[in-house]
Amino acid sequence: MEFVRVIKGYDHLWAVKAPDKESDELTSLFERWNDADYLFQFFKDNIDDLKSYFKIEKISQAIRDTFEDSDALEELILTFPYTEELDTLFKPLDVTDTKSMELTRQKARNWERERHDSWLRVYAIRLEPNVYVVTGGAIKLTRAMQDKEHTMIELNKLNRCKEYLIRNGVFDKDSFVDLNMEK
Repeated sequence: MEFVRVIKGYDHLWAVKAPDKESDELTSLFERWNDADYLFQFFKDNIDDLKSYFKIEKISQAIRDTFEDSDALEELILTFPYTEELDTLFKPLDVTDTKSMELTRQKARNWERERHDSWLRVYAIRLEPNVYVVTGGAIKLTRAMQDKEHTMIELNKLNRCKEYLIRNGVFDKDSFVDLNMEK
């Protein structure tokens, strides 16, 4: 598993990068969420969920909302001073992730979104306060990640990353940076 710094010179935000991919997971997410063709097909394939959970009938409205929300979320994650307050943006993914604060599965979204809740999610492993490794993300239109294949894939990526870090002795930022120096 390969990891890259999201912001050069800072060790608080990392992203998984598959060796066969050009971009890391966070960059790929924002590219997809700003691709009208991708979003059209996604919302067309998931129109029933869009209608039942968010009461949105028009794909064009969902695409506009996604563009707007993606820009806001990208700013929250990548722009100072927000980027130094990642613990206010990322929340535990599940009740089981609230017991420990290190190597927990986390989710981020635009918590202040108007009109309707954000359906965009960025998933990450929290190494320690304000230090995260992004594993991916999704457009989540249903209550549980287990309800849809594309969100199950993201859940599996989160779990695989966490297991990889544990297997390689990572328990905080320093041990994570050490692991990356070895590669």
